[in-house]
Amino acid sequence: MNKRHHNFWMENLFRPVFELNLAVIWISGGIFTLLAGVTSTMEADARLPMLVGFSMIIVGIIRIKQGVPLMKRQYALFVNYFYKIKGAKFRKKNIAHKDTAFLGRGYEWGPEIAQRAYQVMNMSTKYTDVKLPFILKPLAMQFKETTRKLGGKPWIHGLGDEEEIDASESIFHAHTVIFGNPGTGKTTLLSMLSRGAMHRDNVIIIVDPKNDNDWRSRVQAEAEVMGVPFHFFHPSHPSQSCRIDPLNSYSRSTELASRIASLLPGESDSDPFVQFAWNCIYEIIEAMLYIEEKPQLTSIGHYLMIGKNRLAEKCLHKYFKSTIGENWLQQKGKEMAGLANGDLFNGMIAYYFNVSDSSLHVKALSDMLNMVMHDAAHMSKMLSSTAPLFAQLTSKPLDDLLSPTLHMDERDELSPIVDIDRLVHTGGVLYVALDSLSDQMVASSIGKLICADVCAASARRYNFEKGEGKRVSIFIDEAHAVINEPILNMLAVARGAKFELYVSSQTLPDYIAKTSEAQARRILGLASNLFCLRVNDNITQEYATENFGEGNIKSVGYSLNSGTSTTGALGEFSGGLKEQLSESREKLFPATLLGDLPNLQYIARLADGRKMKGRIPFIIDKAA
Repeated sequence: MNKRHHNFWMENLFRPVFELNLAVIWISGGIFTLLAGVTSTMEADARLPMLVGFSMIIVGIIRIKQGVPLMKRQYALFVNYFYKIKGAKFRKKNIAHKDTAFLGRGYEWGPEIAQRAYQVMNMSTKYTDVKLPFILKPLAMQFKETTRKLGGKPWIHGLGDEEEIDASESIFHAHTVIFGNPGTGKTTLLSMLSRGAMHRDNVIIIVDPKNDNDWRSRVQAEAEVMGVPFHFFHPSHPSQSCRIDPLNSYSRSTELASRIASLLPGESDSDPFVQFAWNCIYEIIEAMLYIEEKPQLTSIGHYLMIGKNRLAEKCLHKYFKSTIGENWLQQKGKEMAGLANGDLFNGMIAYYFNVSDSSLHVKALSDMLNMVMHDAAHMSKMLSSTAPLFAQLTSKPLDDLLSPTLHMDERDELSPIVDIDRLVHTGGVLYVALDSLSDQMVASSIGKLICADVCAASARRYNFEKGEGKRVSIFIDEAHAVINEPILNMLAVARGAKFELYVSSQTLPDYIAKTSEAQARRILGLASNLFCLRVNDNITQEYATENFGEGNIKSVGYSLNSGTSTTGALGEFSGGLKEQLSESREKLFPATLLGDLPNLQYIARLADGRKMKGRIPFIIDKAA
């Protein structure tokens, strides 16, 4: 029977290893007995000392065996190491078991592990309460430098018996949130998860604000080994970058207006400036579609800011050509100009509204003409935040990278145009580096725009393909910088379209600062998996440890009392020593321990209900 069921039993793994001392005594005595029997000159049966000696040695070995688990546990409190796995082995393991995901090494964190954690936390600063056996001290010294480099408290991972962790790949269908301070191994974890998803034949889309060279090179090398197309986007390296048209695929023209408007600063979607800008962008797009011109960021920005009249004129030409005839200008040109004192353009507008048959009017054209006639000063004021956005997204080299045109020459071979909708159907890897260190504002806009295009691809699959097709894994590092409504929509409903998200950030306040506390909590609530590496702020610590729940933790209390009575004799006194075992309801994972986690270690709450303590591996490739 498990001793934990006994009310008065309390585990103590950190006491001196008395078994080792007893083993030394028994084995020493056994050896002495054997030597004494062999060297004795007395006439006696030599079998007796041999039997006694070997029996004593066997008892000593049994004692060693009893003490080994305790020695291993205490040794693990002081030692940390780099966990490495060969890339070929990692790939072979994942491909052979595509229904599982490899998560490193670790163990499940439960009440018994929590009990050990609270015991260690009550020890002295240098843990002198644990007397590491003498024979283990040289081994511990060998890992001293590695333990120091990894930082944190190595004993946290030493509380359990680690083994390789596997989880059903289906847990990631419910999305994943990752937290971790810089340098704790967050990118290493993302690299492992993204390569694992690639081994499951998933389409991989990575949005990386920093362009982490190690992550990109490892994913690219893995794609080459797997024979999967790899596409790299980087605004600061246009010669190496692919081109992406984030407005290329859509089901309704309102989608395009919403994608662009979602980049505008505003307190909410009901912000009058955002609403006005959305309406203007929508009318520009509708007019472009009317004249069969492809909407792109450069053309939309040009027409919206300085080319409204030119677009309206193109639309009027098409309208009059279809309603009057090919020679409409020769037939009605003078009449139209006469309606506006010789101004042909304004005369065309007047003819359209006042003379032409209203039943033949086209809404896209009518809206475009109303925009042209809108008060210029008021429009300029209402679009004051829209103009900088288009200036950012259409400046060089973004004008070519985000609004590409097909040239059918060597340029298209060196810098292909990636259609995210087609990528989702055919497969491959898209690595988007935003270069946020040099221009955070533009990087954020690019990231949001591409994420909106990915969201639109998931919506089309959900609406028209009944969720069939390749599974798509989307990895977003520093997600707080690009978080917008499309990402929230994917977290909420994209699972049915086989889209799974991995959103990573440093802390929970990062999301709160960019959105609001309610919105940040919504993001976390929509993800069923949580990985948390070392974090120092108490908000993230409290949130992560809340997911581990609470349990009954035993503690031992002592009290000593003595006293005398003023009415009694001089020698009369009373005294007592009291030992009390009590239980209290505590967090299973103490929040402060998250600030003490060594690098490359995490705690995780998985969608299958398990709470894990894990170690992230270094995946060693031949080129590494």
